Amino acid sequence: MTVKEAVPVHDEKPAAQEHNLIKPVGFTPVQVKSARARLFLSKQALIVTACLLISIFALTYLIMARSLIFDTNPIDARIKISGFSIPLGDGHLVLPGTYRFSISAEGYLPQNGEVEVKSQGHSRHSVSLEKLPGHLLVETTPQVPVKILINGSETPNNNGLVEGITAGPMRVTILSERYLPFTREINIEGLDNTHRLEANLRPGWANISISSNPSGATVTVEGKILGKTPLTTELVQGDRKVSVSLPEHKGVDIPVAVTAGVDQTLATVSLGPADGLLRVVTIPEGAGVTVDGEFRGHTPLELELSSGQIHRLRFFKDGYASIEHTIDLSAGTERDLNINLNVVHGKVHVSSVPPDAKVYIDGQYAGISGQTFNLPARSHTIVVRKEGYQEFDTRVIPSTKLEQTVRAVLLTSEQARWRQVPSTFRHAAGGTLKLMRPNAVFTMGSSRREQGRRANEVMRQVSLNRPFYIGTTEVTNREYRQYKRLHTSSHVNGISLDNDNLPVVNINWTEAVHFCNWLSDRDGLTPVYLTEAGRIVGFDAAANGYRLPTEAEWAWVARYDRGTMRKFPWGNDLPIKSDSGNYADTTATKLVPVVLRTYSDRYAATSPVASYSANEFGIYDLGGNVSEWIHDLYTIGTGLSSRMEENPVGPQDGDYHVIRGSSWRHSGLTELRLSYRDYGETARNDIGFRLARWIN
Repeated sequence: MTVKEAVPVHDEKPAAQEHNLIKPVGFTPVQVKSARARLFLSKQALIVTACLLISIFALTYLIMARSLIFDTNPIDARIKISGFSIPLGDGHLVLPGTYRFSISAEGYLPQNGEVEVKSQGHSRHSVSLEKLPGHLLVETTPQVPVKILINGSETPNNNGLVEGITAGPMRVTILSERYLPFTREINIEGLDNTHRLEANLRPGWANISISSNPSGATVTVEGKILGKTPLTTELVQGDRKVSVSLPEHKGVDIPVAVTAGVDQTLATVSLGPADGLLRVVTIPEGAGVTVDGEFRGHTPLELELSSGQIHRLRFFKDGYASIEHTIDLSAGTERDLNINLNVVHGKVHVSSVPPDAKVYIDGQYAGISGQTFNLPARSHTIVVRKEGYQEFDTRVIPSTKLEQTVRAVLLTSEQARWRQVPSTFRHAAGGTLKLMRPNAVFTMGSSRREQGRRANEVMRQVSLNRPFYIGTTEVTNREYRQYKRLHTSSHVNGISLDNDNLPVVNINWTEAVHFCNWLSDRDGLTPVYLTEAGRIVGFDAAANGYRLPTEAEWAWVARYDRGTMRKFPWGNDLPIKSDSGNYADTTATKLVPVVLRTYSDRYAATSPVASYSANEFGIYDLGGNVSEWIHDLYTIGTGLSSRMEENPVGPQDGDYHVIRGSSWRHSGLTELRLSYRDYGETARNDIGFRLARWIN
């Protein structure tokens, strides 16, 4: 804007006002900022903006934050959390993340840790602070040094102060010499507080008066000299031993039961004269000594003997004549006694089978067997030796009145080994096996001229010399059911074959040998029969486990009789003898078509094993009761061969297995003979088995 210069105007105003004329002045326009700029930079705008930002932050924090709550014990514990947090009620608002915390309270151990707050849900934690240990101050009346036991264990203390005790109830016992124990049940609060316990201790002693005759004796208790009699002294409660002694007199020990506060006056102690001391030595040493009939030990020996009387001493030692001696010792004296014992002898005659063996006595060679030796009458070790035989040893004490004889029967190594082999044993299922040691050559089968002979009884020459065990009875139902618990031998026409002590039947050959393998495993033996997928595929002739008898073993046990082969179980002739076995007799009329009309065995079907007499080897039921599965495969030979079979185990091939022995169903001449052979593979109600084992 342009300011024009003012032009004077003349008017008709008074002259006095002419000096007030308006004069022109210079003008500079003001530079005005925009309204928007003024508003943005104003103080009010900045405050509003700040508040808005804080509100946004607070809103965002509140949306994202999660509560972190600690439930503490004690509830007034102080809680510190690392990082930014907002206290809220019992907890804190924090953003998701990991936080370290510290919780402490007066009287408690602080606890530090780390927690993770997740974005989902809230976080709540329970924290129990452990109380600080407490202390115990024991004040006693009277004030004496004490031992403090807490719950039975001694705890170190400093003038009665025990520090650092775990809070809780406890039993406190206070012990002090010469005072009775003081016990209280207290509760230690902990929290670094001190529990004060006042204990009034009661005296634990009593006054004991002691006198002696003569007087002036020294009184000692537990090694401490208390004085001389007569004497009154204090003894602490308990069982005490009071010793009273006086030179040249016997000391006396008096047991005293002391009760606190109960004074006692002991009976006057009479001190008798002291014993004398006798030192005894014998040649040789080690002699036994009795004094007045009482054994006192072996020399060298020190003996305390009552003075003023005569004592009778006796000295004795094996091999020497005893000696008696009398002695009298004065009170308190000491003497030495030396005794020489004289050797006495007795005669011992030593013989041997075989003769001319060497004799060693007490480890020294003495001569040849068959001699009589004059030996000291004490214990001696006698050993008899001969090359090729096991040595014989024994102990003997010779007698001066009677000559003794030692007869040494020397065994070869083989004989000694067989003595270690039991003649019988019981297997794990309960049956008994007996040792057989055959050394025989015999003929199996029967002559063609023998009445009742079958074509399969071909004569074979056999040598049997391998030792073996064989079951004294057939395997019973009880034994077999330990292997197959649910097996049943069934019945015949209502007559049970299933009782525990009856022989097991209705099993085939394969089931019988599986039982053998099971029993071998149970007794820790090597199974004989080889299996593949449950099938029997062969056998191991070197194994020591259980098996079925071979046909040669069965025939030898059943028939061999001092070099000849028995025809029937009871002998070589008919008729059948009583009590010979279980066959088809009159009681079996309803079960079988043909029976023995003149014989009765009391059982229609099977009988309990060992119901009849055993044969000469002690084996039962080889004829009758049930026929028996045999180890061998079945075959028929072509006739008596000049080749001898040694310990045969049967052919390598075959479809069936041998069955030997008659059964409760048999009554014919053919079946009653011990040479009768049958064969089969399937189970029958009159076929069982017995066990055998090789000895390697």
